[in-house]
Amino acid sequence: MPDDRTAERARLMAESFRLLAQDSPDPNRVRDVNHRYRALLPEVVVARCPDSGEPVRWPIDVYGLDGRFWDYLNSIRRPPSALPPGWLAMTGALRPAGEPEHPPFPVVPGPDVPFVVPRVLDNPGVRAVIAEVRVGEHTGWAISYFGPKPEAVPLVNLWGANKYPVYRDGVNRGWAWDRPRVSQYDFELTPWLRAGKVLWLEPGDESLTLREGLEGCPFEGLEGRRLITVIENGVIEHVAAFAGHGAG
Repeated sequence: MPDDRTAERARLMAESFRLLAQDSPDPNRVRDVNHRYRALLPEVVVARCPDSGEPVRWPIDVYGLDGRFWDYLNSIRRPPSALPPGWLAMTGALRPAGEPEHPPFPVVPGPDVPFVVPRVLDNPGVRAVIAEVRVGEHTGWAISYFGPKPEAVPLVNLWGANKYPVYRDGVNRGWAWDRPRVSQYDFELTPWLRAGKVLWLEPGDESLTLREGLEGCPFEGLEGRRLITVIENGVIEHVAAFAGHGAG
């Protein structure tokens, strides 16, 4: 990232944190800071659609967990410019490198290792794609789902957020939310890889070749906690589930 963008992000975060600490911040200033922050987010490749072959790019704050993108309750984000028709959801996992950042808002980047959600993936025509995404010094993984939308099956919250968009006929019709709990996750990727239900992108592969099968997959059998990381009020917790819509 160019130095000027790093410096601009640092200025925006300092101002955003200052506004968060105020009881009645200037709404015009809040809108301006949020607008400039959204514009700063780079579009990162998080998947390739197994059906159309289209790369999927998502605006993500890849510079650190102290960005408002990672604010679990009130994330500041820019929607992707386009999504393939078969896109369903994108969640994620992240393994912190050492002591993570402690911003003045809750951060929920997921478990330490990639996982899948069987209630979504175990439906006809649905497949998942895993791609590594570095976030500052941390190693993250975007886990995207594609295929026909399962009937009467809740999807999964967007990576690092407490809700997910609901699409009908390719149009965002609103939002829904899921209760994160590891009892609903499957960390054993081997059967899904062998069945062709989980595909993957090789880290650093500029061709974005969509790969299939267990052989050579760098995301299977990784070491790490099978619990959800929650960073809040200077404290790091690892939880099996949330009590509700909030972080904790």
